[in-house]
Amino acid sequence: MVPLVALCRPGGRGNRTRVAPARWLAVVLVLLACLGPGDFSPPARAAGSEPASPEGTPAEPPPVDARAVILVDALTGQVLYERNADERLPMASTTKIMTALIAIERGDLNQVITTSEKAWGVEGSSLYLSLGERRTLRELLYGLMLRSGNDAAVAIAEGLAGSVEGFALWMNRRAAELGLRNTHFTDPHGLGGPEHYTSARDLATLTRVAMRNPVFRDIVGTREYRMPWPEKGGERVLYNHNKFLWRYEGATGVKNGYTTAARGALVASAQRDGVELIAVVLAAHPTAMYRDVAQLMDWAYARFEPLTLVTAGETVGEVAVAGGDRVSVSARATQDARLLVVRGSERPALERRVEWRPGLRAPLPAGARVGTLLFLRDGEEVARVPLVSGSAVAAPAGGGPWLAPFRGLLRAAGTNGVALAIGLLLVAGTAAWGAARRARERRRWRRRVTELDSLWYALRFRDPRAG
Repeated sequence: MVPLVALCRPGGRGNRTRVAPARWLAVVLVLLACLGPGDFSPPARAAGSEPASPEGTPAEPPPVDARAVILVDALTGQVLYERNADERLPMASTTKIMTALIAIERGDLNQVITTSEKAWGVEGSSLYLSLGERRTLRELLYGLMLRSGNDAAVAIAEGLAGSVEGFALWMNRRAAELGLRNTHFTDPHGLGGPEHYTSARDLATLTRVAMRNPVFRDIVGTREYRMPWPEKGGERVLYNHNKFLWRYEGATGVKNGYTTAARGALVASAQRDGVELIAVVLAAHPTAMYRDVAQLMDWAYARFEPLTLVTAGETVGEVAVAGGDRVSVSARATQDARLLVVRGSERPALERRVEWRPGLRAPLPAGARVGTLLFLRDGEEVARVPLVSGSAVAAPAGGGPWLAPFRGLLRAAGTNGVALAIGLLLVAGTAAWGAARRARERRRWRRRVTELDSLWYALRFRDPRAG
């Protein structure tokens, strides 16, 4: 029998021997072993991670081929994994997340925009707009986020702000409002130079805000969009270039990108069992990034489970209100709050703190902001929920604020309110009559004491010579 090792060496006996079909399979397998593992082999686990077991998943996720990476809870912003998340890096076409958000917030989706020569001539990925072609802002947004059209980006910027430079000012102003400290824009498409950058953390923060916008969310979650094309007598079909949206079950968006300077960039979101996650990778392998983010998501969904802290509409407490027809009003949470914890772990020790707004006075409408509910772990904030009034507090119709407690009793009495009111008036009248009577007795006593004092002084100091 021919040694299999010999088949890997030129000039070995395998070159002079007729190989049977069964041995051909052995040859192929040995050659693959000689070549070593390729892209088809399972990825190596992160250093320091433990092998998966029925009881849980590794503490560290599978390796990600990217300079910077972050994985967050879309609802709360809780960071589940990060690496170099604050490093400033090029962002390529993930720039268009901010472009789309600004356009939706500031523009009219039915506004018609004409393609300028500058938009028509921009390089890179394109919607292939014709010079002078007229499109609604809505159509351009689909071309921007699905086809990653740089021409659509310039057309939007010029149509809304008048110029690319003016639109970039809007982008940077919005970035400042969102607290994006490591982000700066010079254009709406991502082809800019060294002064056009972001960080993985900033991009995750921006995406959390954008995904709360229903128009944005609907666009980036669309795989296919059909656009009327009267010039060609038909329609133009746009397919989403974000491969993650096609390949990952539960994917909800958002945007991919690539330039030579930036390498691959991907912002991806997915939802499973009511938990939506957002992942960002920058300076990533342009094709492996989809696989890497999918594995990162799988790791997170296997390792973490949600712990509910408060639900939207839940009554948190009572807050004092001055000058109203009642002395307090219920405070309710405006949104859900949760914490993702390792599956099977003990419930973490959390401090629950309420910060009330001072000086609340009537009239106070229902839904008015009255405070903030905070959850802290080891002194660090893990969740923040705005609180609003559960009902309205009206100013008193008359009689002043001192009647507020009595009005509350009357409301509580319901159909017996009239009887209760009469009883309160009788009690108040009796108390007033008793107080007046005691006052009269005190005045009468003082007069008698004054008269006796005068008589005593007259007798004490009487002149003995007087008759």
